[in-house]
Amino acid sequence: MTTPYRIIWEIELDADDPVHAARKALALHRDPRSWATVFTVHPDGDTQVLTVDLDPKHLDPSGNGTPRVTPV
Repeated sequence: MTTPYRIIWEIELDADDPVHAARKALALHRDPRSWATVFTVHPDGDTQVLTVDLDPKHLDPSGNGTPRVTPV
């Protein structure tokens, strides 16, 4: 049985308008060399919010390293 999660990835960047900002963020997130590996995770039905860093040692931007999970 799987559990539903709400996942949030945040980034601050400068752009000309909201669409340009979204496109820049998407390009960064899809870049295989991107270090965008930290997510806020909300388990459905659970009040505990977690931060999941898929590459806390900044060694493997693929996200396949040893993750660090911490309560928010």
